[in-house]
Amino acid sequence: MATDTSLIQALNDFPETPYKNSEQGLAIRLRWIHAQCFQIKFPNGQVLMTDPYFPQNPRAWKRDNTPLLDLDEIGRVDYITVNHSHFDHVDNIPDVFVKNNPVVICDRIFARELSKVYKVPEYNIFPFVPGQDYHFENFTLSTVIGRHNDLGSVCDMVGERFAHLNREYLGQLNSYGCIFNTSFLFTLSNGFRIAFAAGTDVAGMTNAWRGKTPNLLLRQRLVYAKPEEYADDCLTLGGQLCVPMHHDASYDWNADMNAYASEVNQILAHKGSMLRMFNPERLKWYRLSLQISLEKDPGN
Repeated sequence: MATDTSLIQALNDFPETPYKNSEQGLAIRLRWIHAQCFQIKFPNGQVLMTDPYFPQNPRAWKRDNTPLLDLDEIGRVDYITVNHSHFDHVDNIPDVFVKNNPVVICDRIFARELSKVYKVPEYNIFPFVPGQDYHFENFTLSTVIGRHNDLGSVCDMVGERFAHLNREYLGQLNSYGCIFNTSFLFTLSNGFRIAFAAGTDVAGMTNAWRGKTPNLLLRQRLVYAKPEEYADDCLTLGGQLCVPMHHDASYDWNADMNAYASEVNQILAHKGSMLRMFNPERLKWYRLSLQISLEKDPGN
């Protein structure tokens, strides 16, 4: 049946219902805790934690005035991902399990040692093979093998270098850390992409994620990376917004990360990129969203 076009009314540019000045679609919320540890809250309320390692850990890089995480404020955690098995990426896993029962996603090579050291039930461990994609309830996880930065020493598979009297197998678990490193691309059910880019193999990550440009790039700030180098890494990896991680280990070289981020953004702007770096305050929650708002001063 043909449409009766006589019933169609022209658009009223001045309707009774007022125009809104802005609207936003929520993508995620996140906070940086320490090292490569983030909490990321998905739109459906589920929470991912990456590389659990908290600033109150006795071996954590921190200053005297570094704010500490209140363990009662960890909140919900549904998934844990592990980039590699050095202690500063896994040592606070037991604290997360006090009030949660998360799925621990890690390389199958050290999955059993991780279970032994940190008393993680084997049922809670999801072992992966790097280079494969895995589908979870609200996101797809793409894994890519990478490289740790050079620590200048021979790997000690006996574990004497990392021996710990109170934690069986900790030495061996840590020794895997320089050999098996995995970066991740999370594609949420709403299409939002988060790249967790750690280590030195920028080319490998870029090739693996070709055609899947991230919205949010979490990029490790290597201890020796100058602003120019960091900016180039971010440009190669791609993204719309970059947030640093593991900058706690940068010692006193460019320790002012706000100044560092400003330098990186100047370089990105000079190169004509719309990508920008944002340095979040530790333990503070931030909201990432796509927003449209009325331009009050179109001339600027």
